[in-house]
Amino acid sequence: MALMHPTDERSERFTLTERQYRRVVDVALFTLTVIIFTGAAVRLTGSGLGCPQWPKCDGGFLPPLETHQLIEYGNRMVTGVVGVPAILAAAGAYRLRPFRRELVVPALILPLGVLAQAVLGGITVLLHLSWEVVIAHYLLSCALLIAGVVLVWRVRRPRGEVGDAQTVLLTRGLTAFGGLVLVAGSFATAAGPHAGGAGTDDYVERLSSIALDTIIRWHGHAAAVLGAAAVGLWVFARVRGASATLMRALTVVCVLVAIQGALGLVQYYNALPAAIVWVHASLAAVLWLALVWSVLAAGRPAAPGAESIGSSPQR
Repeated sequence: MALMHPTDERSERFTLTERQYRRVVDVALFTLTVIIFTGAAVRLTGSGLGCPQWPKCDGGFLPPLETHQLIEYGNRMVTGVVGVPAILAAAGAYRLRPFRRELVVPALILPLGVLAQAVLGGITVLLHLSWEVVIAHYLLSCALLIAGVVLVWRVRRPRGEVGDAQTVLLTRGLTAFGGLVLVAGSFATAAGPHAGGAGTDDYVERLSSIALDTIIRWHGHAAAVLGAAAVGLWVFARVRGASATLMRALTVVCVLVAIQGALGLVQYYNALPAAIVWVHASLAAVLWLALVWSVLAAGRPAAPGAESIGSSPQR
């Protein structure tokens, strides 16, 4: 029987089971989603320049007891909270037993992405909420969600799914188009009245308001196409015998697109009230999660003539 070196024995004490690591990555994904909600709240309450310096707030490291300062500084603190599970997810990928190499890359992306978000957040404040940087800040958060979803998926499903080739490609196409709709939505918000400095009476330059109506119409039409395509894909996937997991994901996508469409109409015909815009922007992140999840549920295309693995016909 081989003897274990004391150093090796100590290092093996700090390991995680799959169940423990699953909890870590679930929390990481949840916090990555929450920070999009809080970031949108900062902008739509007009608190973006509540703390005009970074990392300090009004010359100190603690904010004054004023509403907009607390909201903006609170979002900074949430970034720190998000960093903890992100770091634990990265470290845990190496301490998981048995070790799984496919988890390492998405796990490492999480803390690096959170760090990039913190730096970009500081730049956003220093550049007086420049609309270009604000858009980049939001879209980086959405991009970071991809790594979080992939990590959660891989932890829960070690074996890669194989699906009907046409369904897989159409699901990927739907998600890519959904990403374009998300980008258009961020530009629509940048052109809208909620530039982020209203609460502190700070002037913040926004994307030309002349383009607002054009951008909103383009975004609305693209979202309508997304909704129709999502419903069409749901029907197609069911006919093709897609897995129950994919059907659930596509159902969530269809429901969220419908809700987003209703919210978009409400905010458009009510002069873009901040509360509705906040819900709309926040749910966009949830919709993006569902789209990415559907791609993972669809799996990779099966070879021509091969039987799909992991999919069961819908009866």
